[in-house]
Amino acid sequence: MRCAKCGAENSEGKRFCGDCGAPLENRCAQCGADNPAGKRFCGDCGAPLAASGGSGQSPDSLPPPTAELRAPTEKSDAITSVDGERRHLTVLFTDLVGSTEIAAHLDAEDWREVAAQYQRTATAAVARFGGHVAKYLGDGLMVYFGWPQAHEDDAERAVRAGLAMVEEVTALNGRLSAEYQVKLAVRVGIQTGSVVMGRGGGGEADVFGDVPNVASRVQSTAEPDSVVITAEVHKLVAGLFVVEDYGAHQLKGIEHAVQLYRATQPTVVRRRAQRAAARSLTPFVGREDDMRLLLSRWERAREGQGQLVLVMGEPGIGKSRLVEEFRGHIRNHTHVWVECAGERLFQSTPFHAVTQLLGQGLGWRGDESPEDRVSQLERSLKGAGLKLSEAVPLIAELLDLPKPENYPPVTFTPDQRRKRLLANLVGWVLNFARVQPLILAIEDLHWVDPSTLELTQTLVEQAATAPLMLLCTGRPEFRAPWPMRAHHTQVTLNRLNERHTREMVIGVVARSTLAPDLVDEVVKRTDGVPLFAEELTRLILEGDSRSPVRDIPTTLHDSLTARLDKLGPAKEVAQVAAVIGREFSYGLLRAVVSIDEAALQSALQKLLDAELIYARGIPPEATYQFKHALIRDSAYEVLLKAQRKKLHGEIASVLERDFALLAQTEPEVLAIHHSAAGDADRSSTCWKAAGERAVIRGAFPEAKEYYNRALAELTHLEKSPALLEREMLLWMGFGHVSTFVFGYAAPETLEAYAKARALGERIGNPTQLLFVLAGLHISSMTRGEKGLGQPLADELQRLATRDGGVLAIVWAHTAQTMTRFYSGDFRGARDHALLACSHYRSEDHLFGPQDPGVLALGHHSWASWELGDIDLAREQIREVISIAQALGKPNDLAFAEHFATLLSIHLRDAAGVRLHAAALASLVARQHFPFYSATSQMFNGWVMLNEGRAPEALAAVRKGVSDYIAAGTRIGLGLFLGMRAVAEGEAGLHDEALGTVRDALESTVEEGAWQPYLMWVQGKLLLEKSRRAASQSNTVLSRAAGLEQAEQSFRDASALAARIVAKTIQLRATTSLANLLITRGSAGEARDLLGPVYSSFTQGHDTPDLIEARQVFDELESGA
Repeated sequence: MRCAKCGAENSEGKRFCGDCGAPLENRCAQCGADNPAGKRFCGDCGAPLAASGGSGQSPDSLPPPTAELRAPTEKSDAITSVDGERRHLTVLFTDLVGSTEIAAHLDAEDWREVAAQYQRTATAAVARFGGHVAKYLGDGLMVYFGWPQAHEDDAERAVRAGLAMVEEVTALNGRLSAEYQVKLAVRVGIQTGSVVMGRGGGGEADVFGDVPNVASRVQSTAEPDSVVITAEVHKLVAGLFVVEDYGAHQLKGIEHAVQLYRATQPTVVRRRAQRAAARSLTPFVGREDDMRLLLSRWERAREGQGQLVLVMGEPGIGKSRLVEEFRGHIRNHTHVWVECAGERLFQSTPFHAVTQLLGQGLGWRGDESPEDRVSQLERSLKGAGLKLSEAVPLIAELLDLPKPENYPPVTFTPDQRRKRLLANLVGWVLNFARVQPLILAIEDLHWVDPSTLELTQTLVEQAATAPLMLLCTGRPEFRAPWPMRAHHTQVTLNRLNERHTREMVIGVVARSTLAPDLVDEVVKRTDGVPLFAEELTRLILEGDSRSPVRDIPTTLHDSLTARLDKLGPAKEVAQVAAVIGREFSYGLLRAVVSIDEAALQSALQKLLDAELIYARGIPPEATYQFKHALIRDSAYEVLLKAQRKKLHGEIASVLERDFALLAQTEPEVLAIHHSAAGDADRSSTCWKAAGERAVIRGAFPEAKEYYNRALAELTHLEKSPALLEREMLLWMGFGHVSTFVFGYAAPETLEAYAKARALGERIGNPTQLLFVLAGLHISSMTRGEKGLGQPLADELQRLATRDGGVLAIVWAHTAQTMTRFYSGDFRGARDHALLACSHYRSEDHLFGPQDPGVLALGHHSWASWELGDIDLAREQIREVISIAQALGKPNDLAFAEHFATLLSIHLRDAAGVRLHAAALASLVARQHFPFYSATSQMFNGWVMLNEGRAPEALAAVRKGVSDYIAAGTRIGLGLFLGMRAVAEGEAGLHDEALGTVRDALESTVEEGAWQPYLMWVQGKLLLEKSRRAASQSNTVLSRAAGLEQAEQSFRDASALAARIVAKTIQLRATTSLANLLITRGSAGEARDLLGPVYSSFTQGHDTPDLIEARQVFDELESGA
């Protein structure tokens, strides 16, 4: 082979001229083909060749070193903009040491030749390791690793190239010293990071970002003939090189000190890999024990002992592969397999994964008419034994099928609809499983939407007696919301050990030849993660057969980028698909990409062949999914933000134009694309629509997220009156949802209502302001802010007077009811409650923070008990529950059960407490209301207290009170502290209990409703303490210490209760006082005190308070 530089003949196979050292061949970075020296483009694939490759010309006559950005030449090349892309780039910067002094001592022509030989030597080192000389900078070079062709190990290549430069320049010094009496030394600096590759001012490719600048600054710190790297590079090449800590350096233009390392030599010497002849399937190794466990659980499920198996593990650990292999193992067993998966894009879309599962379970191919699908649904539901008149309309709506005309309309409230939908779905699954063993495979639970997770939890809890196996996968961050049961199994996949990883790699290359050193390196680098081992091994097999062993990728990111770079036009199809999402349909992709159908199908086939995506169905009905979320992310991240923005905008337009049903039923998908496209106006509108749909379905966490995003989008729009109204409505909606998600007293709730109020007052819309003030009043009252609660109630009263509308009147009187009740004005509270109820109609109040009828009547019931109208109180609480059940709204149901439990506690009705506390606990378990979660714990503690389980009861009550206070809640705190004091007293902790009462009396002075009750509790505790003291000292109770304090507490409680007309508490305190006076020999006074109070009662004579009072009074009468 003749050298183009000096004309010398060289032996075949030599890469460099033996006379002058010039490169003898030019290897294409795109396809790996060798090209004659001096050529600028590859003869095999047409890609630009590296400028440094083997021309044999002097540096000043070399072609421009910067590769051209590919220009679109036909339609198939114009899918995405070609003005640039984001890359992970490693930049090497090298410079000669003391070049100015050397030039001053040499003849100009000699210096030119010395500089040329140095640059040829450096360029050859760069070319050998696949780098790209971006710029010749005087006597220095700036080199890219990772563009225009990415490699899986670009950081390693850069360090090796730097070390090679130092070594080869040192070798060059022998000749230069003899001929020119000079000795060269180089400094090399390397940095890696994210950049944008785009066109510079001259129209040539340039890099934008700080990576080149940092590399240059790092080079300036290096000692002669040394390679210095940053911490970022060191992280990627750790273990591959011997490195020395070079310390932290303050680099010019860099704010923080930069940790540097000096690379001295590679840690291993590896042979070159041979080209792989063919590919093979990845062997399934190292999971034998896990498979046996799954099979044993399947046998139990087949026998009717339903099972949950949760397979957990980090990304790429092999969860999906285990599931697929298990499916293969049981293919000869009679069963039905249905699967779905959570997706990051749809993790806030209610029941998204469920719709996948149902469509697959019904056997939909994609070509059925809506009517055919409804018929299939009917047949399946009928076979499962469900009530078609309810199940068909509910599930048809979920699947966005046309409303069946032969069924009566479903008249459920949103919460009822959601409950019945869940019940029918669960019944469908369980009944179907009893016909034939069923496996539900649900992958990626960490991305499953909350509604699908709720259905999963219900199935998990009810599957124990059905031939059903729930096979789920999740990443470590997933936390199952259900407790582990006997029929639950968690399988945690660990990384493969070295032996199994080696078996896997060898299995992949079974039909190819791969150097043992390379296999060892893959085993070491992949650290037992099957996905890493699989992808990196396949990349090696697809790469250049003459790549050195050091070409092993160090990160999966670089590996995937390299695979994408080799796809040609298919890479751009993958990028567009990535913008659509993890899963994409052929129809949507076809509508977005600007290539013909044949080219698109060819590109998709290329992606399938590269095993980057999976396909389901046949185009044009096919849908595709990226093999891993990481693959999708890699394809997406390469795009410039401007490109992503443009594509998201095009996708949104196509969805609205050609996929109107999808845009209508999944507005959150449309919102995502509008948001990423920068269309804040449309995005906010879509997020609001998504929030409203989520509220209808009872999916409050999703609704909160949607409202939040809608508000965030509005910040990008110019202020206007119309915008202010949109913002107010969003803050109001966010406030309503926040009461469900965060709690009534949460700062988020109060802030939302406060912002909505400020905007509403500016706009002057009385109807909308009404709901805002009502929500703000409830929030303020719950926080115990009486100073805000009463003015807000008064403002609602003024609004009602001005407006005169029924809505305003009901809310105004409801607010006054609450304010007066908690201040201890029970008569005033009841009067306002009666006025609110007289104007109330449930259908008028479907929107708002809470149903005012339930609120008003609930407080009316409690006020009636306080006023001594006990039978009326019981009757009204039953009506409250009836109204709440008819409304079907979970927050109203929770309020009703909460008040019913409290009334049962006051009535000393143990059965009632158990009944209503259990109902409230069930609601809390499903909805996770912070306020009711705390009270539910206290109520459960009260149940335990009545069962004689004092230690457990005390723990539950204390935890409930603690959570109640932590949530910022103060309304009713005196009552709950009193409950805690009673529990502490029952546990024998009288001093702690008395301390609790004292704190409660001091902290709830303004909330006067609880003061008499607390004084009575204090008296009971003091009396019990006196009894114990008398027992221990063998003295009679009448002479026990502390008895006077107990008596005074009862007197104070009775007097204060009489003053605020809390008759039932007055009776309770007076009865306790009468008993104590009898003990002390003052029966006459006892009779005089108890008689008038007892005789004033006309209701509730069957309750413990009245029965006990009657017994004491009869005893006094008989002894008179």
